[in-house]
Order: sequence, then structure tokens, then C-alpha cells
Amino acid sequence: MIKIRYAEAKDIEDMIDVNLKTWRTTYASIIDEDYLLEREKEKERENRVKRDKDNFGRLEVEGRKVYKCVAIDNEKVIGTATYGKCRQEDRYGLTNAGEIYAIYILKEYQQRGIGKKLINFAVNDLINENYDKVVIWALKDNPNVKFYKKIGGNSKLTRNIQIGKQTLEEIGFVYDDIDELLNSTKDMSMML
Repeated sequence: MIKIRYAEAKDIEDMIDVNLKTWRTTYASIIDEDYLLEREKEKERENRVKRDKDNFGRLEVEGRKVYKCVAIDNEKVIGTATYGKCRQEDRYGLTNAGEIYAIYILKEYQQRGIGKKLINFAVNDLINENYDKVVIWALKDNPNVKFYKKIGGNSKLTRNIQIGKQTLEEIGFVYDDIDELLNSTKDMSMML
């Protein structure tokens, strides 16, 4: 059974591995191969592990409270989510908004409701922080954008971001009613 819990320091290396593997399987046809290979180099991975270990437990990044949770299957990290206050609230007119900064699930665990579970866990924290809406950014060509629409996201924002030498378009899925997002991500099997 998949469990969702807050990330712990012991999860850092597994979380980075989930991130790297998910980028490889999701973005292989979107992001330059050279950039993906650079991210996967052992030295780069070691630097990320060190940086994340040094910063683990710090709840604030640039004045924003940041949370991390993980999806666990038999003590193995198979998914992660990072979330907190909306990073560009003023730019997009998203007052009192939370943001799910990243969500990664290993390919072999996708399409099993784990994304909904991670988002539901995150949304509960965002509600406790008194946010009333949520935004999730995803690359326009990400094959999983249909998931964000399915759970009620309104794709009304766009922006360009730089990844390596590429400029790529992102879609901002806005959930204007945080309670509706919470309800659309509930695990109905737990309700029986």
C-alpha cells in the first residue's frame, strides 16, 4: 500500500533519484539530451545531495515556507512533491495562493492515483496555511498535463522558462477553489 508522509533527511538521495529518473522518462523528447545527461552525472548528483542535506529542515526559501512530502511503497520513495506559497503571486494576480512547485512519480507508478494522493496531502497543508487557491506549473509539452486538467486545473497562465540552452513554455494550472481541488484528489477507496 502506498503511503504519503513528510519527507525526512533519510529520503534525500531517493528523492533526487526519483527526480532524475522522472525527468529522464518524462522529458526525454522535450529537453535536450545533453542537459539531461549533465543533470545525471555523478558529480552533479553528489552536489545536489550535499546541498539538499545542508538545507534540509529549513522551512523557508526566499521568505516562503516550503514543504516536501514523499510517496512510499515498501519503504521505497517512489514519488515526491514540493509546495508552499506561490512564488510569483504578484506577477500573476494570484493573491493568497499556494503553489505545488514540483511533483515527480516514477514512471512505473504513474496512473495509479499516487499523484492525486501527493496533491491531496499538499493541499491539506496549503489549506492549513490559509491559502484559498493553488497553481501548478508544467511544461506545455509534458505528457502529463492532462492530469492537471482532469483534477480541475484551469490552464489560464503561460510563461517561458530557461532549461539549459532551451526556452520552453510552461502552463500554469490554476485551481481557484482550493476545496474543490481537495475534493477532486480525495482517495475515494478510503471513504468506503
